[in-house]
Amino acid sequence: MKKGIIALLACVFALSLSLVGCGGGGGNAADAKAAFIGTWDLVEMEENGEVTGSEDLDMLKALGLDVYLELNEDGTGALVLFGEAMNGTWEAKSATEGTFKIENETVDMKIADSKLTMEQSGAKLTFAKGEARSSSAAAASSEAASSEAASSEAASSASSAS
Repeated sequence: MKKGIIALLACVFALSLSLVGCGGGGGNAADAKAAFIGTWDLVEMEENGEVTGSEDLDMLKALGLDVYLELNEDGTGALVLFGEAMNGTWEAKSATEGTFKIENETVDMKIADSKLTMEQSGAKLTFAKGEARSSSAAAASSEAASSEAASSEAASSASSAS
């Protein structure tokens, strides 16, 4: 009887080890990236203990002052603050941790409870998965810059011709 219990325990132990070994530990890089890819809408902002909640952010959004994060499959992205895109690159370390690099500064990103948070220097931005915008923020930002440069060049040409 004692040998039967020991054999049963040994089988259970071996089975549990094999299940842990098959249990999707780290996954691959594509699986890790998939959790981050998409558009994330700002739902909460905290700085120095002061929290700005969704009601205030919805009011800003209604005024055209939208804040969102766009993470593209190719590792590029944009943090859009009130219509101005700050382009950068991002990388997934795992399905719940990553980094976003803007202008030589790297910010950690974490996903928990279907929310993505970015935290740096006492400021915390919390995002929820949103719908893709009709056009890329980065494209809109570069189009605006090109249009502004063309207008400036045209004005300069017109004043030299006078």
